[in-house]
Amino acid sequence: MSLSDADAEESVFSGQNDQLVSGKDLEQPTLTNSGDEDEFSDEEDDEEPALRYKRLGGNVHALFEKDTASTLTASERFLVLGTHWGNVIIIDFEGNEVKKWRAHSTTVNSVSVDIDNEYVASAGDDGRVVVHGLYTDDVTIVNYSRPVKAVALDPYYSRKASRRFVSGGTAGQLIMYEKKWFGKSDSILFTSAGPIQTIRWQDNLIVWACDEGVQIYNTDQGTRISQIARPEGSPRPDLYTCRLHWKDSHTLLIGWANFVQVVVLKERAQQQSPALGFTGTDNDSRPLLYAEVSVMYRTDFIVCGLALYRDNFLVFTYGDHQMIEGITAEDDTQIPREEQQHRMRNAPPPELRMIDRNIEEVSSDVLPLEGFQLLQPNDYGLAYCAAHSSSASAKSPRPENEFDDNSAGAQTNEADTWFILSPKQLVSVRPRGLADHVQWLTERGNYQQALADIEEAYRGDGQWAMYRNQIKAAEYQSIGQAYAQILMDGGNTAEAAKVCTRVLPRTNTPEAIEAWESWIFAFAETSSLHEISPYIPTATMQLSSTVYEMVLAFLLTSDISEFKCLVFSWPASLFNAYSVVLAVEDQYEKAASAEDKQSLKEIMAFLYDRLNQPSKSLRCHLELFTDGILSRVRRENLLDAIRDKAELVLCYDDHSLGLDRDGAEVLLQERCESDGVQLLTDNTDAVPCASVVKQLVDTPEHLYVYLHTLLTKDAHLGAPFADLQVELYAEYNPEKLLNFLRISTYYSFDKALEICEERNLVLEMVFILGRMGDNHRALMLIIDQLRDVPRAIEFAKEQNDPELWNDLVMYSRDKPEFIIGLLELGGTHTNPTKVIQNIPPDLQIPGIRRALTNVLHDYHLQVELCTDCKHVLEGDCELLSDGLRRLQHQGMEVECDQMCLVCQLPLENMPAGSSNVLAFWCGHIFHDKCILHPDVQLKTQMDSLTSSTNSSSVDVVKRSQHIIHSPADQRRLLMQAKLDRTMMIRQYSPACPVCVEYDQKKMQQARTGWSPSERKDRELTGSSGSAVDIPEQADLPPMQTLEI
Repeated sequence: MSLSDADAEESVFSGQNDQLVSGKDLEQPTLTNSGDEDEFSDEEDDEEPALRYKRLGGNVHALFEKDTASTLTASERFLVLGTHWGNVIIIDFEGNEVKKWRAHSTTVNSVSVDIDNEYVASAGDDGRVVVHGLYTDDVTIVNYSRPVKAVALDPYYSRKASRRFVSGGTAGQLIMYEKKWFGKSDSILFTSAGPIQTIRWQDNLIVWACDEGVQIYNTDQGTRISQIARPEGSPRPDLYTCRLHWKDSHTLLIGWANFVQVVVLKERAQQQSPALGFTGTDNDSRPLLYAEVSVMYRTDFIVCGLALYRDNFLVFTYGDHQMIEGITAEDDTQIPREEQQHRMRNAPPPELRMIDRNIEEVSSDVLPLEGFQLLQPNDYGLAYCAAHSSSASAKSPRPENEFDDNSAGAQTNEADTWFILSPKQLVSVRPRGLADHVQWLTERGNYQQALADIEEAYRGDGQWAMYRNQIKAAEYQSIGQAYAQILMDGGNTAEAAKVCTRVLPRTNTPEAIEAWESWIFAFAETSSLHEISPYIPTATMQLSSTVYEMVLAFLLTSDISEFKCLVFSWPASLFNAYSVVLAVEDQYEKAASAEDKQSLKEIMAFLYDRLNQPSKSLRCHLELFTDGILSRVRRENLLDAIRDKAELVLCYDDHSLGLDRDGAEVLLQERCESDGVQLLTDNTDAVPCASVVKQLVDTPEHLYVYLHTLLTKDAHLGAPFADLQVELYAEYNPEKLLNFLRISTYYSFDKALEICEERNLVLEMVFILGRMGDNHRALMLIIDQLRDVPRAIEFAKEQNDPELWNDLVMYSRDKPEFIIGLLELGGTHTNPTKVIQNIPPDLQIPGIRRALTNVLHDYHLQVELCTDCKHVLEGDCELLSDGLRRLQHQGMEVECDQMCLVCQLPLENMPAGSSNVLAFWCGHIFHDKCILHPDVQLKTQMDSLTSSTNSSSVDVVKRSQHIIHSPADQRRLLMQAKLDRTMMIRQYSPACPVCVEYDQKKMQQARTGWSPSERKDRELTGSSGSAVDIPEQADLPPMQTLEI
């Protein structure tokens, strides 16, 4: 691109001066026809084009055979086309005719559509402006008698009752038509010296072009905002139509001949009036907005239309720098007529140029439109249609008619679209989509970039995201597989595998399965299955089991770590686990490295679990020291599976405690509390002790731990192995042997003694000899080998054998330390006098004085202790006797509803012959007749009434003869009579029959456990005692015997 600083105009944009854009020398393009699309492309183009061109089809061709287009505008739902025959045609975006009417008798110069797409306005050389309703029969016709060159509907025409539009033409007046209360009216907004060429209405702003320049009018304020003068040095305004385009409500693009301007509308600064106290502008009559030209540059072509595409200018151009250089005056009278005719017959094709904000040309596409040789800049046009949502056509309800039923009513654009107009042709221009981009890349072999762009679009990122629906899954997969094949042919199997996993389908369909299997076999042919194996589908779809087993077989011999990952991650249904585990076992025998063996054993454990073979699985897990395996045995009750694995279980404990490391020491208690040995000893019914002992014979240390733990839980379980346990204690923990000998009774004394003799375990030998009854030999061991006086004395105390004490005394008579020990520690088991008498006269005993003093002191202490104990005992007896006496003198509460335990009648229901109730201290209560012998009952009654020789009877008689003077005396006499009768009954020692029978039963039960001699002695004692107890009652009849 060449720049001309001399022609640059002063303007500011991104801090740079405006620059002159010069065209490129491009080769003549060719028009290629591909189905319904006509694309314009350069034959040799190494840079990807930015735009995509398409000739509109449908019945547009038929329309152009009889008529030619003169003007075009685009809405978001359809295109509006005006022709030189005065027709207004509605077509869809594919070129199909939707609606057509004859609005003018001559050329249609301008068309306009409201924002709701309900009304279309047209202006023609016949001087008329026609507003036609698309969904109603509403038609407005205004005749201005002179050619009208431009018209613009109020964007909200259908929503307002004013029905406003503006128009202008050769009369040079900008007229606003609107409906008011009193009728229709035309208002002249502006008068120009020349014709009004172009009008555009955006929101509340109207912009138009005339000879003076571009004017901007604010409809809300009713004032003209600004005038942008025609650039100095530009051709005559009647030669080249001014092109206007609103980007938004604040940005206006102006293309006038070979100049491009960007106008920005800005708000004026508000100022506060301190005197008046209100906010306003500098001058209340001035508009609130003002226009500022932010960008202006001069080109070497004629602008036939312009718009914005992203951050770039999209300019539809005519001619080149040679043509511009020929236009130097206000008219072309200086150009020879022959030259003018030659130019008119040999016009260059138009171009669509993309220019960035730095005024640098990005791209330029030459468009050889039909008949371009005879066309001039004013014959072309550019209409812009913004992208919008597919629901835009349903913003408001529409009546049903032929327009709504046509495709134009429902069709929408996916992206910004521009439509290029020539008299005989309509071309749509869109940004190249993802499909075009991918096709361009694949044609050049850049499959990698094509895949990356497709995937980026699918994620909703990048510039192609809005076109992601253009590439279907099948096309994406086809491109990816083609790229993978190229990589495979080049030997890059790793990258090919990654591409395959991205592009191959993962749906459970026969086609997808076939695609995956074919590619896996392709990798197998190149011995590259390890590259594709991590990506093989297993969840969403399932291939043939042969494929999975083939992959596993390959990896088993080439990459064990990858083989392990796949076996662990693949579902069980994908392959035959039994076949695989056999292959793993075979490979395990061949493996050389310890790491491979470890991995293979883990795989075998996993596969055995999958095959439900817990015995083999647990063996592998125990050898691998798998964490939590013993907890799993308890949880899943797999005790039968470890019955023959006791050694492995104990080795698992050693590993858990760290005993397999050098220098590690662990207490016996910790080893006995380990999970493995606890599991074996807690479940002796499922894992018999005999089986465990048999397995642990070759590892005596483990056997010792097992039997010791068994002893702490149940000594009887280890009874058959007591002799073996004695040997194990003697070998591994002699300190605990004596305790075992004490608590166990199942070992052989002879064998235990032999084991202790071999290891010279004296204390244990002493205990065993004591258990065997050889106390003398045991005592001699203590005396001779241990020379431990306290232990010898303690041993003698334990045996409590007088002969042993005699042996000890006799042995100690000439040994001072033993004599002192017997005197101090013998206590009551030895007679100090005997010890002293056996001391030789000439034997000197150090400490004898202190020992004798202690003996005497202990004797006096014993005497005092006995005396004090006697006093305490007497005091306790006296205290208990007083308590018993007080208790026996207390009364007993008797309720009338209580039952007699003999007759089972209430106490108040006295049987015949009964007058009183008898209560015993044991708590049992009876009627006197039910418990006393009739003779005793009669005698006690008679004694209470008649005199007797004893003193108590005389007192009773005297009291019976006492004169009763009052009720109190009567109650006192009755109470005294009851007490007297009680005393009389006690003379015969009645007993509670319930307690007597209970004692007899207890005695009978006790006799069954006596020996014959004891039974005889007790019977003699009882018979002699009974004769002594009640000799005075021999003449009395016996008490009645009751069965309760």
